[in-house]
Amino acid sequence: MKKLPIVLVLLFLFPIVFQAQNVNTEKSVVDFKINNLVFSNVKGTFKEMTGTLNMDPENLSDSFINVCISAKSVNTGNDKRDAHLRSEDFFYVANNPNICYVSTTISRSEDGFTTTGKLTILGVSRDVTIPFTYKNNTFIGAFKINRTDYHLGKNENPFVIGEMVKIKITCLVS
Repeated sequence: MKKLPIVLVLLFLFPIVFQAQNVNTEKSVVDFKINNLVFSNVKGTFKEMTGTLNMDPENLSDSFINVCISAKSVNTGNDKRDAHLRSEDFFYVANNPNICYVSTTISRSEDGFTTTGKLTILGVSRDVTIPFTYKNNTFIGAFKINRTDYHLGKNENPFVIGEMVKIKITCLVS
């Protein structure tokens, strides 16, 4: 008789525990692109994404995203540039090891879904809205930020390094 309430509690909690899924660190990536010297672009990636994503298209009010990427994982294919990006001039990874996003809402849109939440870079948190699709346990979203809003490269000339950064997130969960 005492086991019945425990079993009922476990059955009630079972769906909640297993809906939140961990980010597949090996297969998740953030791609970015920014203008460089007005006429060219610098492309790069961040890997080492961690966190959880709970996406239930039938119950969006219980859905959430809580992910971080390691700022030191920045890779543009140029070791000297990557070292500069990790320095105090940009991501200052010694004091700010992670770039994080925590959703506050997830809703439906014409093309899939939209999440709004806080993006934190260098200790600066700003509201960001990300349109995304979610199929086969894969979140794919794209958006833009102004790097100066987060004090990234605040002393860099905007004619040398553009201000707007295009970002694409591919996040697989398992």
